[in-house]
Amino acid sequence: MTPAPPQLAPPRARSRVILTAVLGVVLLAAVFLPARNPVTHRLAAEWRPSAELAGVLFLIAMAALASPRLVAERSFAFLLALLVVGAALLNLADAATPRLLGRDLNLYWDLQHLPSLFGLARDSAGLWSASVAAALLFAAVSFAVAGAYWIWRRVLASLADRRIAIAAAVLLGVALDVTSFLPAEHRPLATGLGTDILRHAAGFEHGWRAEAEAGVPLPAALASSGPPGSTLAGLKRRDVYLVYIESYGTTVFDTPEFRSALRGPLIDFESALRAAGYTIASNRLVSPTFGGGSWLAHATLASGVRMDDPVLFSQLSRSGRKMLPGYFKDAGWRAIEIMPGIKAPDPEARAWGFDRDVYAAELGYHGPSFGWFAIPDQFTLERAAEIREALGSEMPVFTQIVLVSSHIPFSPVPPYLPDWRDAGAFATVPADAWEEIFRPPDWTVLAPGYLKSLKYDFAVLGDWLAKHLAGNGLVILLGDHQPPAVVGGELQQWTVPVHVLSRDPDLVAPFTSAGYVAGLVPPPTPPAKGMETFLPSFLTAFDRSD
Repeated sequence: MTPAPPQLAPPRARSRVILTAVLGVVLLAAVFLPARNPVTHRLAAEWRPSAELAGVLFLIAMAALASPRLVAERSFAFLLALLVVGAALLNLADAATPRLLGRDLNLYWDLQHLPSLFGLARDSAGLWSASVAAALLFAAVSFAVAGAYWIWRRVLASLADRRIAIAAAVLLGVALDVTSFLPAEHRPLATGLGTDILRHAAGFEHGWRAEAEAGVPLPAALASSGPPGSTLAGLKRRDVYLVYIESYGTTVFDTPEFRSALRGPLIDFESALRAAGYTIASNRLVSPTFGGGSWLAHATLASGVRMDDPVLFSQLSRSGRKMLPGYFKDAGWRAIEIMPGIKAPDPEARAWGFDRDVYAAELGYHGPSFGWFAIPDQFTLERAAEIREALGSEMPVFTQIVLVSSHIPFSPVPPYLPDWRDAGAFATVPADAWEEIFRPPDWTVLAPGYLKSLKYDFAVLGDWLAKHLAGNGLVILLGDHQPPAVVGGELQQWTVPVHVLSRDPDLVAPFTSAGYVAGLVPPPTPPAKGMETFLPSFLTAFDRSD
């Protein structure tokens, strides 16, 4: 018995199916509209359809011709919905990250910090607000997946018609073929998402291979033991303080609004230092990171290797390379670091070569929490002075301090206390002042909080250096990276200010000989040297006795 031929849908019904499918494809294509302007890095719209979405549709059309039952499965539509929503989120993140942070998204590295990002939101906005935001985000993604599933069910249903599947395969195949041969600017389909996917895949492969091949030779950048040793005799066995100021970038001097807002605090800061007998010189250094990743900057300066690759940073601890604290120890200094932002012991800290690591718990702060890292910089500096005093005068000390009050989200900013003995209890702060201190900021405009946090740090540092830091040691103040692009702009250079100061002009002289200029304002003339040049230059400059 000859089977009856399949019944074709009436023309009107078929037209309705096709129209629904086309509108569904248009909606799917719309989620890939976000892009970034290649010149300004601002968010833009890519009106050309996504080549990657076209490729998926082409493969589905071919599958529908080969196995109609496969594309009729509900689970298949659900998997496609997850795929499209995931790809759309990746596309949006790739487009928005340069605008927010001033750098490209590094999926391998940035995914590891998602828990910290939630912790930042929780500590800044409160657990309830952060939880509500997370719930709303989850609901939005779930709604997007549900919507994509509904669309895919209609698109797949249309492809059950063999003629529609053939037409779709031919049309999409021609578009993909033309796209593969034409220059980027003339392609009918956009290929940016595919390029980003390949870049992220290469990043994952590079990171996983580095972790799996722990026994293989190190990259050339880390293969050497570092610069030659130095007697550091030119330091006259004086204490040395290396103080990082979080997110302190040269946008402070290069952006007119920032320069105007900080002009008074910087003048007061410099006046206090000069009145205390300090000689000051300043310059610019190029940070390996922008908008975040402070540890990359710290490691770059300490190792003499530019840590612009997070995987390279992960290999530093096993390289055995001597870093700045080790050079000080070899020359007869004790070396300690004070890191209020580290809340748990770091198993890889020993690779840095410090004699002692002072983290948040050891600082013993029990006052109100300010920002993500809780501990105000004034308390950290007050404890640093106590720690140094307890070490005695038998040996000079190299102290590395990382100040965190100017870390994003720059709020709440601690109040500066003239009475340093109250830096942990805040008993001298009037009760009615706390409402203003902890008033929620405008999260859409972070620049005022950023500037306020730097004003606080300049006031604290000026007082500490002038009145609480004894002796004629060398102090090096510098930023770790520019603030996130959402604060200072994404087209800023990756440069940070560096200030060297001492009551002994001889300790500042090597820096002025190397191009540093007098005062707190770094010279604007490019090119600035990378942070990785600081270590060898420093060791050479002070490897003398005259």
